[in-house]
Amino acid sequence: MKVKVAALIMASLALTLGCEKVQAKQALKDAHKQYRDENYKKAIEYYEKVLALQPDLPEAHFYLGSSHQALFRPGKDTPDNKAHLEKAVEEYKKSLELNDGHNANLKTVKRNTLAALTSIYAEEPYRNFEEAKKYADLLVADNPNDARNLYAMANLYEKFGKVMEAEETYKKVAEMNPNDPKACGALAAFYNKPLWEGKSKFDQAIATLERCANLDPNDPGGYQKLATFYWDKAYRDPLLSDAQANEYADKGLEAVDKALKIKPDYFDAIIFKGLLYRVKAKTAKNPRERAEYLDQAQTLQKQGLELKKEAAAAAAAASPGPGAGK
Repeated sequence: MKVKVAALIMASLALTLGCEKVQAKQALKDAHKQYRDENYKKAIEYYEKVLALQPDLPEAHFYLGSSHQALFRPGKDTPDNKAHLEKAVEEYKKSLELNDGHNANLKTVKRNTLAALTSIYAEEPYRNFEEAKKYADLLVADNPNDARNLYAMANLYEKFGKVMEAEETYKKVAEMNPNDPKACGALAAFYNKPLWEGKSKFDQAIATLERCANLDPNDPGGYQKLATFYWDKAYRDPLLSDAQANEYADKGLEAVDKALKIKPDYFDAIIFKGLLYRVKAKTAKNPRERAEYLDQAQTLQKQGLELKKEAAAAAAAASPGPGAGK
């Protein structure tokens, strides 16, 4: 008799646990829908319901934390606002504690959790380099060859003014991905920032971009990017002399012409070519030359904008209309 009673109790318990798992699964589905729709307050209610039924779900803890973080407003000094960030940190840490990463979904959740904690400790009010780096190190350790993780580390170094470490990390990504224009471009963009006593390493940025462009000589985008760097320097740097600005404009025109040789209807390149002529007009001493440069700039701007409109119209015509495929 006792054996039968025990068996009935076990069966009842198993049924209850099974029902709770089904309810938790449905609640998680409902919670994710609210999260995707950015109804974060409602999502919090659902995730809390999930965790009341199944408190050991790292995914639910992560998204509960992320919902609270989404409601946090930086700079707003109120108890409710602070509580959202506190709760986010608490739930992220709980998610990490429970997450053994035994499947692809949990590995993604773990990566996103570590990235979120790194980000939180990189900013006020929790700004703390040691804490941020602790989570960044775990992020990189999980997949040391993942460029996204290394970029997170480089960004962290940059935020805390550790420029040498940031440079080494950006260079590492570029060296690991020697044929990837994005990795090359990220290093060039880093060199173009005023991180060295208020100045950029513009020459190194340009040298890096030239290498980027040569990775695929048939891609006009690399040469166009090079032209934008020259224009930005010539147009925005107040310390340049007119002669230097004009020299950079000429180099930008040389780069943009390479892009247009590959793709003559490249409207972004045509527009930037006009902008570079505006720099030359600004630095020209001869009124006749200035007028000629401005005339060329206006013509190119008009041509580029027309091509841009045509491309947008062609894309709209090619895309299926509402209800297509139903």
